[in-house]
Amino acid sequence: MGVFYSSEFSYPVKMNELLELRAGHWNLHIWPHRHYEQLLTACAYLAERGPLLVLDCNRRYNPAVVARAARGRAEITDRIQSQRAFICYEVVKLLQRTPASKTPVLVLDMLASFYDENVQLRMRWFLLENSVVHLKRLSSGAGLAVFVQPPPAGSDSLRLFEHLQSAASQVLTYQVHAPEPEQLGLF
Repeated sequence: MGVFYSSEFSYPVKMNELLELRAGHWNLHIWPHRHYEQLLTACAYLAERGPLLVLDCNRRYNPAVVARAARGRAEITDRIQSQRAFICYEVVKLLQRTPASKTPVLVLDMLASFYDENVQLRMRWFLLENSVVHLKRLSSGAGLAVFVQPPPAGSDSLRLFEHLQSAASQVLTYQVHAPEPEQLGLF
């Protein structure tokens, strides 16, 4: 398991090395909630090299942020294809109908809808099992990176989070540290 620390988390953070999109391999990235803009900037960077498929599972993909990161170059933003899922049932369908291809795939905030306690835990577990099968299939293409956040404290979804971690080829955890407090002078 890798752990990456950053005080500002500004781009570039050598995302090409951190994402490691390789065929037959998928990384699970445990990503801080408030730093999804940096991830979207990385999408623009990856699209400079070729096509990219973004599967957005919690309304994280913002084309305006990506366009700004691409400095308005349409040839870059046009290489990014995005699809959305809003509930855990749709996430499974989205993964199921996505073909393994020569296009790298990023899955944003995959477990967000699986944390919905209005859906029985048994059903969420079943859907996650199906999702893992499709993640393995998709990783046989050009590579796959899945981004998640840990479940809320005290949630019954912790087992889902742990199961996804155990299924991944590699788990990378990003933690942001605040800068050290500075003693201010009186004068």
